Amino acid sequence: MKTIDEEEVNGTTGAKSKNGGRLLREKLEKIGLNLPAGRRKAANVTLLTSLVEGEAIHLARDFGYVCETEFPARQVAEYLSRQHSDPSDSYRRKELLHATKQITKELMDLLNQDRSPLCNTRPQHILDPSIQRHLTHFSLISHGFGSPAIVAALTAIQNFLSESLKHLDKMYPSANNGAHITVSSSQGLDTKPKDLIDMKK
Repeated sequence: MKTIDEEEVNGTTGAKSKNGGRLLREKLEKIGLNLPAGRRKAANVTLLTSLVEGEAIHLARDFGYVCETEFPARQVAEYLSRQHSDPSDSYRRKELLHATKQITKELMDLLNQDRSPLCNTRPQHILDPSIQRHLTHFSLISHGFGSPAIVAALTAIQNFLSESLKHLDKMYPSANNGAHITVSSSQGLDTKPKDLIDMKK
């Protein structure tokens, strides 16, 4: 596969090169890359800017592994549950936890369908172009790190929510007789617990 080395790019785009942009476009076209002419809005430089896509993706995968295996979901759940020790409050808290799990899952499902181009891959899109183009922009800015990293963090949150529910079931088994929120993705959050409605008043 043909490539352009860093020295060649620097020489083409250097300050002393009068036609640097045009020459670079021509060189890129020879290896199958199209770079339209025109002014471009510069993106903010971040630490991710210094990473190539392969490194950013590897970092996201490692972060996902650490979130999945090392985040202290059970310990955090038990610690925070101490602040809600009133048994009469357990049903309301369980409903809130179930609702949060549902919304979090919806976001995770969306991000897992992101088909932004990565490295040399151009996967076929699943999502509507109206949302995919924004996810692609985010992926390009973060060099592929963004969506996988958010999914990793949301996975840690989901684990925390699950552990919180387990802890409540263990502490207040009698509260298990209450109905849980069961909402499908197509229904949205039409079914709201009474306590959630009262909070909005």
